[in-house]
Amino acid sequence: MDFKTISSELIHNNISILTLNNPEKYNSLNQLFFTEFENFIDKIEKNNDIRVLIIKGTNNIFSSGGDLKEMLNFDLNTSQSMCRRAQADFRKLIELEIPTIAMIDGLTYGGGFELALHCDIRFCSELAKFQFPETKFGLIPAAGGISLFSRYFSHADSAYFLFSNEEIPIEKLISRGVIQKQIENEKLLDFTLDFASKLCNISKEAIAKCKKIIYYNLFSNINDGMNMETLEFSSLLQYIGKEKIEKLFINKK
Repeated sequence: MDFKTISSELIHNNISILTLNNPEKYNSLNQLFFTEFENFIDKIEKNNDIRVLIIKGTNNIFSSGGDLKEMLNFDLNTSQSMCRRAQADFRKLIELEIPTIAMIDGLTYGGGFELALHCDIRFCSELAKFQFPETKFGLIPAAGGISLFSRYFSHADSAYFLFSNEEIPIEKLISRGVIQKQIENEKLLDFTLDFASKLCNISKEAIAKCKKIIYYNLFSNINDGMNMETLEFSSLLQYIGKEKIEKLFINKK
């Protein structure tokens, strides 16, 4: 299948690499992306030979997050549907029985950060930049970002970074277990592939059971939080966000 926002390749017949590949739009996550992402993950689920999935970006951009221009056309119902679709699609990464690794070597904002947070393991280079910019547009993260991020950070740290949309230092993310390792940019792909190859030699069943229990403990109360994200984001988009987004595009002209 030909994709327009993503591409994929197979390494050693058992490591699949999904590349976010829409650099003209900074790998933003629009409805076409989610359709292609769904189709790709469905194929991975049915392929018993795949042992590890790696997700990466292009041109030092992992993803800039949701497509703001597309959001201007969303009414309240569409906003809620979009949030629930993003949450459900990202949750597919958690429901996969194989390990998923986010390989991050550049800009990782908003929904792109949320996508990475749904991966089991995250490696980054010194070029990675992490931020939740949503409040700048009168919005909030709504694909599980708040619910997941606040499980790694204290109440105060979560508030600080989510309220202010300041860049989150890599050292901070490593200290809280969000990022497992920082690798020099030119060595990041080889390191990630070597690590993935090691996982391929470990019992597939053992990894699947570990993953199941890890996420059972993590998500015992998260669904209510994610539903709240959907409702509040959609309300904000209608009453505040659209006006701020429109001003952003007017100022760019």
